[in-house]
Amino acid sequence: MPDTLDYALNIATQIRKNGIATEVYLNDAKIAKKFGYADKLGIPFVVVIGEYEVNSGLLKLKKMQTGEQTEVRLEDILNKIRT
Repeated sequence: MPDTLDYALNIATQIRKNGIATEVYLNDAKIAKKFGYADKLGIPFVVVIGEYEVNSGLLKLKKMQTGEQTEVRLEDILNKIRT
């Protein structure tokens, strides 16, 4: 899990450097609780990072309003969030 956390923090830092407010959910909880937290705060996009994402270099980006989820590379995530 530490590798996943380090990877997630690195991704968050890169997103923040591009002027996008970013929060990392650090508590160990089920994914539904994490999505609920983001929804309660009105966060429009969630990046899901787990072992698969660390190993593949693809990130799961979920648009909270529609539930649409896509796999994208980090460099493409910024364009998806901005549009």
